[in-house]
Amino acid sequence: MNKIKKKIVAIGGGGFTHRSDKDLDQFVLNQSDTINLKIGFLATASKDDKYKVDLFYQRFNKMSHELSHFNLCSNIDGFNNWILKKDIIYVGGGNTSYMLKIWKQNELDKIFRKAYENGIILSGVSAGAVCWFDWILSDSDGSLKPLKGISLISGSCTPHASESKRIEQFKNNIKNNKLSPGIAIEDGVAVLFIDGKPSEVYSSRKDHNAYFIDTNKKISLKEYIEKNYEQNISK
Repeated sequence: MNKIKKKIVAIGGGGFTHRSDKDLDQFVLNQSDTINLKIGFLATASKDDKYKVDLFYQRFNKMSHELSHFNLCSNIDGFNNWILKKDIIYVGGGNTSYMLKIWKQNELDKIFRKAYENGIILSGVSAGAVCWFDWILSDSDGSLKPLKGISLISGSCTPHASESKRIEQFKNNIKNNKLSPGIAIEDGVAVLFIDGKPSEVYSSRKDHNAYFIDTNKKISLKEYIEKNYEQNISK
């Protein structure tokens, strides 16, 4: 019996909710062998913004996939059954702190973990990229500071690492032990994690990248993967 590979795709910025970088969306879909996918969208971080939900359907409605969304801000009844029937979950961006409060207050983090362990691909952009980590550098409350994630991936993460202020704050927080070593993902970049380890970096924009940062260094995540892990991106 083959072991289930647990996959997460974290996108620093871009994709259908930003109306850019369509190949980032395709990179997410490519992580599944299923042809007719069941894809679920969560816009919790934007308070279930109808505009973002509409963008989800516009992006994928011409494909032969089964699409649905769940408005967790108004109701959580049936969420467990909904998510466990999906092949891919995509979490949109917005206010990370607001989203995580809803998730944790309703113990949805346990449901996400169950989905993850069942092999359902978890993905998302910005808030939907970093929520899976132990720690996040977030500006949800007005300034950049550490925020606790749901710990499906160890270490820390920040999206939008193309912003010089954000990447410098991330480096300083790690250097001063306010955040654990982690990964910074620039806009237009997606990182595939398999079983909690970074396995592939995909960029839709020239000269945009992801980085591994600890107290001593900042290096390309591609270089970090080559040095520390066997690069295994098979399905």
